[in-house]
Amino acid sequence: MNTAAGRIDWTRRHMPLLAQMRVRFESSKPFDGMTMGFRIHLEPKTAVLMETLLAGGASIQAIGNQGTTQFDTVEFLTEAGATIIEKPGETKADIEANLDTLAALRPQIVLDNGAELIVRCLDNGTPPMGATEETTSGAFLLREQFEGRVGFPVIVINDSPLKAIVENKHAVGESTMDEIVRTTNVSLHRKRVVVFGYGWCGRGIAQYGRDRGADITVVDIDPIKALEAAMDGFNTASADEAASLGQIFITATGRPGVIPYERMEMMQDGAILVNVGHVDTEIDIPGLHSNTDRVEVKSSITQHDMPSGRTLFVLADGQMANLAVEGGRGNSIESMDLGFTLQALSLELLATNPSSLPKGPQPVPDSINKWIATTMLEIMNGAS
Repeated sequence: MNTAAGRIDWTRRHMPLLAQMRVRFESSKPFDGMTMGFRIHLEPKTAVLMETLLAGGASIQAIGNQGTTQFDTVEFLTEAGATIIEKPGETKADIEANLDTLAALRPQIVLDNGAELIVRCLDNGTPPMGATEETTSGAFLLREQFEGRVGFPVIVINDSPLKAIVENKHAVGESTMDEIVRTTNVSLHRKRVVVFGYGWCGRGIAQYGRDRGADITVVDIDPIKALEAAMDGFNTASADEAASLGQIFITATGRPGVIPYERMEMMQDGAILVNVGHVDTEIDIPGLHSNTDRVEVKSSITQHDMPSGRTLFVLADGQMANLAVEGGRGNSIESMDLGFTLQALSLELLATNPSSLPKGPQPVPDSINKWIATTMLEIMNGAS
């Protein structure tokens, strides 16, 4: 038996929303004859989503994200009928080549995580009929650098208030703190934790960090969000002010360059740096590597001795820590059941009625949000 089969079976048992989608898709076959291009973290929860779409007739061609792919899950998905264009140990250059390969297959529908596959399809002149984008960072890219160039509907899953509340705030907040404690084995009580970004993920990280006993300081360049953080009872500071006082730094902005090397030079001895944003450029890891030696002191923890004599530690080399640390489990199964049902219903709409949607990035339709919220409440309130 594949080593992932037991974990995927456990995961499937706790995803009742996707179970309903699978029954529906087995009957209606909304994706029959369609090729779907996937760029998504490949682990047990996404395996259940892929099973659901395969049941609806989809032909899936997929790649993962560097550092988060679980290759026993890849083996399981291959046996289930998906094609995974990824091998262990691949570099960033390999990932770029994989994106080219996937775009060249001309998928009719794209499920993306960071908008890199969507962009590659645009650049290669192989636009799909529609796409979904999972992340805030991907939405920023499409709405800013590619404004006016996206001539097909892209449903931004992260625009859903359901995903914001259930997955981003609660699940990311909870899983981030769980994985920091599990990986470092240090207590958070009275630790000075600096959270960069007070979007939905930042709100959750701050809340769950406070619940674990940490002293939280929030940094956000938007004064309205900074005021919200203050009204929620958190300390606020500028990035430079926070750099000298924090013991643990967590980035969750979806923007590159949040902690440049120059800011790391201001940090105190023993500071721990953690990124939870989708892009692994929020912390200047290349700058850190060019000025310090990288020494792995513990699984998923690297030590960097600064020229000042201080030492910094980085989790998962700056990749998305709640999933990229060794043994990382990511968000809770139930939260991803909701998030992936948003994906499933959005993909169904793109496959069956794309002309009903405007071109370009847009939120999840309200009818989908309301159906999922109602159904999830029924399940939580006692549907046995």
